[in-house]
Amino acid sequence: MPERILDVLPTIYLRHLLATRQISQLSPRDIIHVLLLCSLRDDPLMCGICGVIELQHSGRVDPALIRGMTARIAHRGPDGDGFYTSPDGLAHFGMRRLSIIDVAGSDQPLYNEDRSIALVFNGEIYNYRELRADLAARGHKLHTEGDGETLAYLYEGAGVPGMFVGLRGMYAFALHDAGRKRSVLAVDHIGMKPLYLWEHDGLLSFASEVKCFLANPQFQARLNLETLDAYLSFGFMIGEATLFEGVRRIMPGHFAVIENGVVRIEQYWRFGEHARHDLPHDIEPLLEETRARLEESVQLHLRSDVPLGLFLSGGVDSAAMLALMAKAAGGDTSARVKTYTVGYDTKTRDNELLQARRIAAHFGADHHERVISAEDWWAGFERYVYHHDEPNANASAVSLMLLAEMTARDVKVALTGLGGDELFSGYTNHHRLPRILESQPNAFTQLAAAGIGKLEPLYPAFKRYRIIGALPNYLPPLRHRWMAQDEGLLRSQSFDGMAFSDTLRDQLYNPALKQAAEIGYKRSAFAKIIERSRQPDSANMAQALVINTWLTGNALLNCDKVTMAYSLEARVPFFDPALMDFAAGVPPKIRMISNKYVLREAMRPLLPAFAWERPKQPFSTPILEWFRTSLSERIQEQLLDSGAVIRDLFEPAALEKLLREHFSGRAPQVEMVFRLLTLETWAKVFLSQ
Repeated sequence: MPERILDVLPTIYLRHLLATRQISQLSPRDIIHVLLLCSLRDDPLMCGICGVIELQHSGRVDPALIRGMTARIAHRGPDGDGFYTSPDGLAHFGMRRLSIIDVAGSDQPLYNEDRSIALVFNGEIYNYRELRADLAARGHKLHTEGDGETLAYLYEGAGVPGMFVGLRGMYAFALHDAGRKRSVLAVDHIGMKPLYLWEHDGLLSFASEVKCFLANPQFQARLNLETLDAYLSFGFMIGEATLFEGVRRIMPGHFAVIENGVVRIEQYWRFGEHARHDLPHDIEPLLEETRARLEESVQLHLRSDVPLGLFLSGGVDSAAMLALMAKAAGGDTSARVKTYTVGYDTKTRDNELLQARRIAAHFGADHHERVISAEDWWAGFERYVYHHDEPNANASAVSLMLLAEMTARDVKVALTGLGGDELFSGYTNHHRLPRILESQPNAFTQLAAAGIGKLEPLYPAFKRYRIIGALPNYLPPLRHRWMAQDEGLLRSQSFDGMAFSDTLRDQLYNPALKQAAEIGYKRSAFAKIIERSRQPDSANMAQALVINTWLTGNALLNCDKVTMAYSLEARVPFFDPALMDFAAGVPPKIRMISNKYVLREAMRPLLPAFAWERPKQPFSTPILEWFRTSLSERIQEQLLDSGAVIRDLFEPAALEKLLREHFSGRAPQVEMVFRLLTLETWAKVFLSQ
């Protein structure tokens, strides 16, 4: 592990373990990982869960193992911990708690009345008051004032999947039904709270973060070579597999039932399946209902017994959140919304400081800013790789983590505007994908697509020139449209030809990696995404494809992990299931009038013109500049080092050529360099040596 990673970290979290006498449970290797957690603040919050379920009842699970796993995610909730071993000895659960609702109560595990059902839970059930009232009316006597307890009774009354009907929240939970000798693991409808599985030697381990499995001496952190092509193609993982050999995710909207030694995974929700079909087709009534739905969701997400804030960018999505939060405050000047923004010490278009400042001032928010330098970002990047568990080449997520670090000093919960683009068609692919779905590829178009592919090796060099430099952005989408449909969809969603390409695969991959890629995990995983996204209308299917690829594989995992790194709960009102069902039913001919037309027009009465009129601008970072200047030398040191892990995965001569041409400016490929840098850093932190 690079010593410089340890050099930049304080020892706050290590002191916490010493104070609570948990340090004796950690091995020397554990201590290294603890040090990588030391960027946490002293007043920690959020929840995490983990545990082991015996598939073959053997009584081999040592309680110390569960405590060791739980210690790995103490950053998600050092307010307290809880442990459970089922009467039948099959289920062993651990959790760390964040106290947000019912701060003094709701210690976990949580039970039903006769304690035959026990659960550990991570997240928030936003409509818990309504659920509690209904349960009380049906004669149940609840023991807490919190939200998590409702899950035990919902399962008792309706089982799975019935318990998920009407549930509004974000969650990952583990439940044991002692009467049936059954365990249930589940994640929320859209995957705001992750849950990972590792099955080994008759035991099924689960955890909010993969690093929990490192507490088990039998777990060897090895690279899953078959999935590496998927990461390099997308910059993140798709499907249930991870880059850790043997580790998989429970996909969004899925649950696992473990019974009689068998693990059965089923889907209970998919986007568009419950779309509203009774929505008005006249624009004004539709906009009014959109505004009402947004307002209701924000009000639910404001339920908390602790202070809240808002991540504010310069865009319309977070501006809409601020407008609705300010409206909910009802003019109470003592309830000024706390807003938090991140920007950069550059003059690039990536900077959103000024626009966010204007929006905050308009609503009288208590506004806070953090300006990030290249040095700040670099130190944050190394921590980000550890906290994310898996390689994820999302430069803006590093900035979000640094924003979370600042925000967590003031509040325990932050709302975010994530989701406006996904629900109301704000991305380029919302327009490109329908063209692919509606195209009719034939021999001629496929020949033309192959012809465009012949130009692919020239793309990096093209970027240097004023006139032809735009071709690498325009030719790949045309090629995707002329290919066989499923192939075109896969390449469009991975922005093939713009970041990674067939040319780079042929040049970079060594024989072992080429052989692993030919097994076809990437295509099989994306084929499942296509099936999960099927819709009669091409625009609606495009919307589902974006959600099932980028959102669930990248944005939501980032949101959870970078905020949990600082014990901050991030809430995402756009992903309330009732709001998502509403948005899925908005007629495409209205939704696609212009970029996020329905959202912009619905919020027009509540936003200043400079906010809703502003063109779409992605939340990004100036790595294009930094990788060429202030960070260039350090990146080259890592990637060109003779001991670099990636040298064993790629052809060294081709790798050196790619990096040399990038850093000389002859063939810039910043996206690819960042994916390689993320992979190399992750490998050195996590992989067994």
